Amino acid sequence: MKKAYILAKRYEWEEFGKFFRENKELLDKEIDLHKSTAFHYAAHSGRPSMYKEMLEMVDDPIGIQHVLRLQDDMGNTPLHEVAFVGEVEMTDHILKYNDDDESEQFEPLLFMKNNLGETPVYRAAALGKTKLLQHFVCVLNIDLSPHFHRNDSMSILHTAVIDQFFGTALWLLKTYGDQLADLEDDNGLTTLQLLATMPSTFRSQTQMGAFKNFIYPSKSLPTSIHLEFQQQALLPKYQDYQFYQDEEPIKRREDLESGEKGINQWSHPYQGNHSAFFWLWYSMWKAMAKEWKGIEKLWRKKEMHKLAEELVRLLAEKDKSWQQTSIATDRTVSMGKKKDQASEKQEEKSKDQQKHAEKPAYTPLLMAACNGILEIVEVIIRFHPQSIEHVSDDEQNILYMAVKHRQLEVYRLLKKLKMVRRLAGKIDKLGNTVLHYTAEFQGGHQPGYALQLQEELHWFERIEKRLPYHYTIHYNKEDNKTAKQLFQEKHNDLLREARNWIKETAQSCSAVAVLVATVVFAAAYTVPGGTDDNGLPRFLHHPIFLVFTIMDVVSLASSLASVVMFLSILTSPCEMWDFRSSLPRKLMAGFACLFFSMATTMMSFSATVLINIKLEKNKWTSTLTYSAAFFPVSIFAMMQFPLYVAMRGCLRSTLKRLKKITPRYIRNLLKRSKRKKIWDI
Repeated sequence: MKKAYILAKRYEWEEFGKFFRENKELLDKEIDLHKSTAFHYAAHSGRPSMYKEMLEMVDDPIGIQHVLRLQDDMGNTPLHEVAFVGEVEMTDHILKYNDDDESEQFEPLLFMKNNLGETPVYRAAALGKTKLLQHFVCVLNIDLSPHFHRNDSMSILHTAVIDQFFGTALWLLKTYGDQLADLEDDNGLTTLQLLATMPSTFRSQTQMGAFKNFIYPSKSLPTSIHLEFQQQALLPKYQDYQFYQDEEPIKRREDLESGEKGINQWSHPYQGNHSAFFWLWYSMWKAMAKEWKGIEKLWRKKEMHKLAEELVRLLAEKDKSWQQTSIATDRTVSMGKKKDQASEKQEEKSKDQQKHAEKPAYTPLLMAACNGILEIVEVIIRFHPQSIEHVSDDEQNILYMAVKHRQLEVYRLLKKLKMVRRLAGKIDKLGNTVLHYTAEFQGGHQPGYALQLQEELHWFERIEKRLPYHYTIHYNKEDNKTAKQLFQEKHNDLLREARNWIKETAQSCSAVAVLVATVVFAAAYTVPGGTDDNGLPRFLHHPIFLVFTIMDVVSLASSLASVVMFLSILTSPCEMWDFRSSLPRKLMAGFACLFFSMATTMMSFSATVLINIKLEKNKWTSTLTYSAAFFPVSIFAMMQFPLYVAMRGCLRSTLKRLKKITPRYIRNLLKRSKRKKIWDI
């Protein structure tokens, strides 16, 4: 069977069929090490006529029933392989033999399971073959209920969601929603809870570059066509893998093996009347997607996001899990307890029990809040506004989840709904306020330890402002500490790293600033062009000489200012709360002065060159000179740009302080006349 194996791997299906026409006795023999037969391989050929011909080569009625039930080492029959490809016509050819009289003594083909307990129908759903599923249900009138589960209790809907075939999942949910929506897997997760653990399938948790963020949304389109593009500006509506079409079967098999699908192979996704501008816009993006893989990937990603959002909308509407809430017991503020040896041992035992205790089962709303999936949180609150006050078994609410896992957008949503103060006025089972959960360092998003610590301090301060004042002096049960004490203890390692990082950075930058100051100071006494007999510069009244003088003075002043800033950092004690605003503000000012001094130094250098070689009248040469001079400055700016972006929080805090000292009547004049509705999510 070596020749048949090689022909199949080369996709030479004409020769493959010819080989078995000449060797019919080998049709039920194993071709490879995985016990696959000719019918397993022929399922991937994309040629229903050849498959039908191979089936007709088996003359014995009992023999054909036996051949169609041969399983490979994974337990897959030829029908399982056909379901893998999604071939409707091949499926009909196989199932035609399932109705013969001889098949009554065998197990029905549609109910044969592989090693995972998957029937061919289940396998078709797991691989996103929606057309084949529709054929099973609508044409063959097959009841999908017996195919809902496999051996590990994973439902057909769970599998489609895990494999991210959201188009198939939508069809299943719309067809069998009442039976599938509330099913749970082995971990006790419903489909909505499963989606709440998949943040990468939603836009709010997908990191993109500046260009992708620019072309992804459709809100910037003209108003007249905004509604038409709002849901499908770049994507086909409910487009999924089953809608891919190929002109050549061999090409489809190659794409299937490599996992690639070209956007030029998509069937036309729109039915209905649309404007001419719409068709032009769609055609433009389709043409660009053919040429640039990045646009095609973004298109596919946005398609996945839209399908996932639609799936969430259907599931959230039927979700009732939020109704099963615990009672948040009212607890008074604790001022701490004195410890003796017996109580310490008892506390250690209780801590060990808590560590080994099972985590409470959270609702989809709380799980989505943990992972920052704003789409799920918003939809559930829109359908069920009361769910925002749901309390878990450990007496924690949605605010606890957002604070514990540093989900700023979820917190902002709660703040917009005016619910933060209400939700913050609770103490959970362990005696922790919501402020205690800011102590757990989850890893920062900013570059540099100092800026990560600043981010943590901002987060602590943000929550502290919304907490009832007397809760800040509350001692928890587990550690017998206030939130601030626990925060400082848990962030000691980060503080140590932040000190080292900011001092090393300040020391390196101050050395560079001193070097720049030395150069520009020496340049002030080396006049370009020399002096005359009276000691005056020869180009005193030349415009470029004026540029040189101003830039040299500004560069010297900026470099010395940056030296002062960096020295103030080096001499600072670097206490934890200094990283809140003081130290980052000094670092930002030092960077800004250093960058400005380097830029003005290069401008004075360019002016000197132009004076000495007298090229001021040649515009092209002057432009090239300035461009060459600013090349190192540009590199410095690009390398330090992430730090400038990260320190924009310092600028925001400065603006907030200015806002506080601004009279109220002026602030009211600057506010918008129309405010958004609070609960209009």
